[in-house]
This record gives sequence, C-alpha cells and structure tokens, in this order.
Amino acid sequence: MKFIKKPGLTTREIRILSLIGMVTLIVVSLLIGANIGLSRSVPGGGGFFVAWKASSGFIFDHINPYSGVIAGQVQQLVYGRIAQPGENPYILTAPFFLLPVYFPLALFADPAIARGLWMFVSEAALLATAWLSLRLIEWAPRRLFLIAFFLLSIFSFYSTASLLEGSPASVLVLLYLGILWTYYSEQDELTGALLVLSLFKWEIGSLFLLLIFWRIFSEKRWRVLAGFGMALFVLLTISFLIYPGGNWIFPILTAILAVVRSDFGITTAVVFARLWPEYGARLAQIVTIITAIVFFYECYKAYNADFRRFIWVACLTLAATPLIGFRTEMSNLVVLFPGLALIFAAAVERWRIGYWLSGLLLFIVFIIPWSLFARAYVLGSTRAQDLLFLFYPIFVITGLYWTRWWFLRPPRTWLDHVRSIRN
Repeated sequence: MKFIKKPGLTTREIRILSLIGMVTLIVVSLLIGANIGLSRSVPGGGGFFVAWKASSGFIFDHINPYSGVIAGQVQQLVYGRIAQPGENPYILTAPFFLLPVYFPLALFADPAIARGLWMFVSEAALLATAWLSLRLIEWAPRRLFLIAFFLLSIFSFYSTASLLEGSPASVLVLLYLGILWTYYSEQDELTGALLVLSLFKWEIGSLFLLLIFWRIFSEKRWRVLAGFGMALFVLLTISFLIYPGGNWIFPILTAILAVVRSDFGITTAVVFARLWPEYGARLAQIVTIITAIVFFYECYKAYNADFRRFIWVACLTLAATPLIGFRTEMSNLVVLFPGLALIFAAAVERWRIGYWLSGLLLFIVFIIPWSLFARAYVLGSTRAQDLLFLFYPIFVITGLYWTRWWFLRPPRTWLDHVRSIRN
C-alpha cells in the first residue's frame, strides 16, 4: 500500500502565512501596549489587583492571600489609602485552588503591566463571548450588524466598567457560554471542568450554576459530574501541595464572612430604598419573591425541554440574578450580555423591519447606560446610578419575554418563512 505524500507549502504560501503572523503579532502588541497605557492613566482595577496581589504576595512574600495585609495593599493601590465605609474592601474570596490562574501575571512587578495584560485577556474573552452567543443560537447576522454587535460587547458601559475594574466577570461569562456549548455538544468531562473554573466568583452565577446542575441531574449526565469531580480533585491536590495542610480553608471562610458583613455593594433593597424611601423595602421584597417564582417556574418548564429553551432560560437566569437580592457590583452585570443576542436575533427573524428594530434596540442599550453614567458622574446623581444598575437586567428580562414565544416556538408558517427570507 502506497501512501500519498502531502505536498509541502509553497514559497508563496509560506510568505502569506509569515505576513499574517507578523500582522497578528503587531496588532496584538499594539493592543497590549494600548491597554497598558490605559491602565496607567485610568484609576481602578481593584477587581484584578485583589487576585494579583494575593498571588504575588503568596509566591514571593509567603503571605496568606486572604489576610488583611493583602487587602490593605490593594486598597492603597486603588484608593491611595485604607478603604472607607461603603467602599470595596477588596478582600479575596475566590477559592485558593483557582488562584494559580493569576500566577503568571504575578511575575510582573509593575501593576500597570499586569493589569494591562488582564484587560487584553478580558477583551478577547468578551469578543469570544459575542461570537459564541451567536453560535449557540445558530444566528448569522448581516456583516454591518455583526460588527456593531462585536463593538457593543467591548464598548457598552457594563463591559467597559468590567474591563476597567478588572473584574473576572468578563471571563466568567465566556465560561458560562462554554459550559452551555460543551454540554450541548456532549463534551461532558469538559463541561464538568468548566463548572469548576466558574466557581471563582460563584455569587455572580449562583442561579446559573443551580440551573446547570438541575439539568445534569434531570438528564442523568453523570459524566459531567465525573469531570467536575476529577477537575476539582486535581486542583485541590495541587493546592494542598503548594499550601500544605489546607491552611487556606479557614481563612477563606473568614474572608467571605468579612465581605458579607461589609456595607459595600449594590442590592435591590438599597436601590429601591433610595428611589422610593416610603415603600422601597417592601417593593424590593416583592421583586425578590417574584423573581424567585419566575426562576423556579421557568426551570420547571425547562425540565427535559429542548436545548433551545434551555439556552433561553439560562440567559433569563443570568439577567434575573441581580434582582434576586444578592449583593453585587456594577461590573458584574457584564454577564447579562448573551441575552442580547437572543433579543436581536428574534427581532430580526420575526419582524419585517427586523434589522432596523434590532439596530434601534442596540442603540438604546448602548446610549442610555452611558447617558445615565454621565449624569451620575457630572451631577453626582445617586438616582442615575441606581437606574443604571436597574436598566440592564430589566431591559434584558423584558426583551427575553418579548421574544419568548418566537424563540421557544420558532415560526413555521408559510408567511413567517417568507418574512424571514425578505429580511
């Protein structure tokens, strides 16, 4: 039997590949340089510095990453002083077995360089999130709208806030979509491993993780749990080797308790109390109860439903989490972004003027948050700040329910098919 030898690359092909490689290297270098320059000129980055300082302190100075020493160093780096009541104390609450993710960045002594590199990684994660959102719902929009959608993933207020803060939420949203993608493609062990990584900030996606595990048990996908257990076992073993005795377990519990007791963060109770002092607390309780009921109802309806419905419920879950009453931050709202893909896709496919309507919605979700931020920044308006927090989850939830019938029951009539072709 003769094997056909695959022809090698021609000189022209080698030159083209070399040119592409050089252009890519130049573009990446320029982007990293721009991010480093931005990190030097724009304050903030505490969401990144807390893990970066904890990593560098543990590696080079053998300091407990959950100690008050690390928190004090981050506060000095961000505020130039110790944090005041109501400000973020920047106490590490991530499990130690996931902290090695930041170890490579801890090798950079300059905080601006380390933060700039993390910003670049976060930007790449947001672009990948936009791409994967479209792949999951199998929608290929027109080129102009596609470009606008990718730009929105980076330059929307909530994405920009997450990037400047250095929040891990920009990467976590990609992990959440990765979980959905690998689960759908039956890569069960990989799904389990991604679930372990998503525990870095479990409070951001707590309801989402609950939904995923509900689906796993309902479908008896035990290989996912096996992958979860294996990945967790390996990471825990490594953590016990580099931090003998598991001496990080009690400190992390103490750190979590300290964060819970602090008065930093945004909750619906605080927001509603400021907007409507007389009945804000009662309204917040009602919203929490309604949100919880809707969540469990949609989870029940998604029991053994097709994956299209499950994606819709997953996006609704991410959007509902900030309204359930958990304390969160503005930068964490970036995880709501995948829901926009469902809204835009439904508008385009369902309506004759779909692209015009989706363009209008994209403009609204871009311009209104930036307008509210400008008002809050210039005038010091706490009302604008509160509305800025409420806008995104309300917009996404309203949009998801507006498109619910179409997305869960795609049009099959001849007239809907003709409209889809014309659009």
